[in-house]
Amino acid sequence: MKTIVRAGLAAGLLSVISVGHAQDDSSAWTTEMRPYISEMYSYTFENNDSQGVEAGHGGLLSVGKALSEHWGLELGGFYNEFPHDDSVGARAQREYGGKLDALYFYSRNRKFSPYFAAAVGGTYAKLRGTSTNDSAPLVDAGLGFMKFFSLWGADLGFRADLRYRYTFFDDNALGGQIDGPLGEVVAKVGLVIPLGSRPVVADVVAPPSACADSDGDGVCDTADLCPGTTGGTAVDAKGCPKQAPAAASKKFEDVHFAFDKSDIAPAEAVKLDSAATAIDGLTKTYPGLKVDVSGHTDWVGTDGYNQGLSERRANSVKSYLVRKGVSASRINTFAFGESKPIATNETAEGRAMNRRAEVQTHE
Repeated sequence: MKTIVRAGLAAGLLSVISVGHAQDDSSAWTTEMRPYISEMYSYTFENNDSQGVEAGHGGLLSVGKALSEHWGLELGGFYNEFPHDDSVGARAQREYGGKLDALYFYSRNRKFSPYFAAAVGGTYAKLRGTSTNDSAPLVDAGLGFMKFFSLWGADLGFRADLRYRYTFFDDNALGGQIDGPLGEVVAKVGLVIPLGSRPVVADVVAPPSACADSDGDGVCDTADLCPGTTGGTAVDAKGCPKQAPAAASKKFEDVHFAFDKSDIAPAEAVKLDSAATAIDGLTKTYPGLKVDVSGHTDWVGTDGYNQGLSERRANSVKSYLVRKGVSASRINTFAFGESKPIATNETAEGRAMNRRAEVQTHE
């Protein structure tokens, strides 16, 4: 019966490895080659014929390092507890040991890395509640796999393997509780913790391939929306002639004045600051840019007085722009008095809108 169970477990592990390998994607994660720590729970199947104890539970802690794409080494220590079997009067047993493993990976892929392992080591066994103890060398061999994943930004691995362990105990070891060399099946599952940062793999950039360009405008025919462009014509990314820049005409926000005043209020100065900045930018594209400043009034007062007031308002705006860096030679001033209202002069609100200066650019 025990032989059947062992064979079933081995076959199950082999089938898991085979299925996992069949689903392996060679274009998946990069090969895991970092050193690592492995922590595993172990279960040693019952072997009453030789030990007189029940199945054992324990753990294995090891450190490992890849030597190449296929080979790796591990050095670890293990601990097991074997409860006693009342039916044969055996005592509980505890063992400590260490071993060196050689691992051969069939494919070292982060999604699924099946391996064959073989180890040499030694064990120290002691009967609980007595001073009886023994030590012996051991070997083991078996199959396993590792599967890596990311959790909260950290790389981890799940691991499982199944080994057959053979310990070279002498006859009547542990006071007769072990009768000679001992063969056991050991199953283990646990975690793998890679050490260090994941290596950065540079993307492979394919060299640009030559493409057909019938009209010689620098845009491939497959992306050219305007084929047949005349030679020497400047084109955009779609192969179409670039549009001429829009006219440098821009009207800025009106500057308003208090009744019978031509000085610039602080709130209106903010508008002129913005206009001066924009004009400076436009002059870099349009060196011949001109700035027209026109002054206006409401209808309160005589025509002659309002004409002079509108002229003073235009000159006040010009002076402010010059102080902000606009060349005086670019600026033309105009005075229209009350002749060009933009709102009714019948209301206070309308008259306030008419007391203004307008700033506009053009080539």
